[in-house]
Amino acid sequence: MIRAFIFSAFLLTEVVASGQEFKVDYDSDRDFSKYKTFRFGEGEILTPKDQRQANEEEVHKWVRSGVSRELQMKGLQPADSLADLVISYAVGTMTKSNAGDLGPMGLVPGSMDRTYMRDYRQASLMIDLNDKNNFLVWRISAITDISLSSGERMVDQIVQKGFKKYPRMGKTKKKKK
Repeated sequence: MIRAFIFSAFLLTEVVASGQEFKVDYDSDRDFSKYKTFRFGEGEILTPKDQRQANEEEVHKWVRSGVSRELQMKGLQPADSLADLVISYAVGTMTKSNAGDLGPMGLVPGSMDRTYMRDYRQASLMIDLNDKNNFLVWRISAITDISLSSGERMVDQIVQKGFKKYPRMGKTKKKKK
């Protein structure tokens, strides 16, 4: 019975993990050392107002403070206008359901039910960094499952992971000979 429970938990974990997507796109030929300042442009919350579990100001604060922290750690400074980079973002959540068949090893003894059903909330976050000419130079896009209390933590994790490879000031890309 313990093996059946462990196998069922493993299957559910695999299903949850398969719902996670994360991608960072950037212009690999771009010299990021020339960007020294940033400012925020538009931020949009796509979740319908009646389905929001956090207020709009909190969500904007989570994204803006996370991105600001990461870019400042990379050596960039915030600017009011005429910044080298303009950050825009879109964030949203939706309720989803997932169902599947556990198979013979996932059965509880005496039960003929082989299926499971799971309702969960899925969050999407996309962050764009555009240069002065409105050319996209860096994009973070993530889709992940969230729990009721992990909104701020989820945003922080996505932002940290998304800027992990962003070059620090003073480091230029090595030119190929």
